[in-house]
Amino acid sequence: MKIRDPRLYEKIKSFLSDHMLKLRKKSINTVDSYKYTINLFLEFIGEKYGKCLADIELNDFEQSNIMAFTEWLTEKRENKVSTVNLRLTHMRNFCRYLLQDDPQRIAQLSAIQDIAKQKDPDGNKLIYLSVEETKLVLSQPDIHDLHGIRDRFFMYLMYDSGCRVQEMLDLKTDSFEIGKTGAMLHVIGKGNKYRVVPVSDELIPMYTEYCQKYHGSNIDTDLLFYTKRKGLYSKMSSDNVRTFVEQYGAEARKKLPSIPRIKPHLFRHTRAMHLYMAGMPLELISQWLGHSQMETTLIYASATAEMKRKEVEKIYKKENSVFKEDEKFKYENDDEVIKRLYGLM
Repeated sequence: MKIRDPRLYEKIKSFLSDHMLKLRKKSINTVDSYKYTINLFLEFIGEKYGKCLADIELNDFEQSNIMAFTEWLTEKRENKVSTVNLRLTHMRNFCRYLLQDDPQRIAQLSAIQDIAKQKDPDGNKLIYLSVEETKLVLSQPDIHDLHGIRDRFFMYLMYDSGCRVQEMLDLKTDSFEIGKTGAMLHVIGKGNKYRVVPVSDELIPMYTEYCQKYHGSNIDTDLLFYTKRKGLYSKMSSDNVRTFVEQYGAEARKKLPSIPRIKPHLFRHTRAMHLYMAGMPLELISQWLGHSQMETTLIYASATAEMKRKEVEKIYKKENSVFKEDEKFKYENDDEVIKRLYGLM
């Protein structure tokens, strides 16, 4: 198949591999995020103009198309404002690389940079699940089903560890370690930063059952979570995770309408808020989550005093804990947890 504008695809390749990875020293996860945005835009252009991939041109990267792309993300894909704004930032940065060396396209580039981000009414609003809502969502997988065993363990581990979805997908079979004093998770986060997160004892039997089903002697992969197609093992995709997480969230919402739309990152916010309201210092939560800057963690201190008061009353009660233990008792003044998080053990 003949490519109508080979320069475009040469530019895309050099932007992702040379500019982002080698020159800007961006992480693989960041590059993958840009790659996903560019693929979405190509999909949108193909849908809008009835073009196949080979017919899309550099000229398609212009202001009106990018504005229409953000509307498409909002209306058809039902993306949140924060997600749409992130995609817009990606497109701006890519278009700067794509067009800045061509004097005839400077006006086109300037017009793209002028596109305003959407105002986010929920920009300062932290959404998280209550203990009751969390327990209900986590209880949705059918543990008599093979996929249900996997999905339950995945969601419990994502909640308990506070991991980002990409960190979960990067886990290897030896990332989950069971020692004499309990279990811990070895995580490689953003910027290849390493941290160790304590794992609740309640997850150990789930991990054991999962490994019996998914990591028997005939399984040829060291990925903790994987997919298998035509005999080939590969890393599970974030889309796969998003699909089953949203499915279980929708099922839980039928029983408890207060539950919002569930996305993987919501488990991370939820865990952080549960720990914060149970008395864990923000400095320790920052290490737990693998934040590079303390300021990122301050979002969890923005909850109103009344909200804190009500939720703390709930989470202090043993019967209301997700793991049926008192979070404050488990982690307050726990030197071993602190040492693990700071890499001292």
